[in-house]
Amino acid sequence: MMTENELPVALQYGLIGLQLLALAVFIYVIWPYVRSEAWRKKFIENKTARSLIIVFVLIFIFVYGLGAFFDYFYPLERLDIPANNSQP
Repeated sequence: MMTENELPVALQYGLIGLQLLALAVFIYVIWPYVRSEAWRKKFIENKTARSLIIVFVLIFIFVYGLGAFFDYFYPLERLDIPANNSQP
């Protein structure tokens, strides 16, 4: 099975370029809608919306912190490589 490390370099760069092109087209399509909205009035001055944004940011930080904690203290062990235990 091929992994991302085994792809040819030209194909890797081609896929990255394709993703960047898709991002540029997406931004080009939605930019008029983004510019026409009154974001400050909608989200910053509205206390309910501001509170929801703060709660979502706190939840994101908490979930990211839990993921980092478990990644650091309980790393994944590869099962396809035998352990290097030299027991007599």
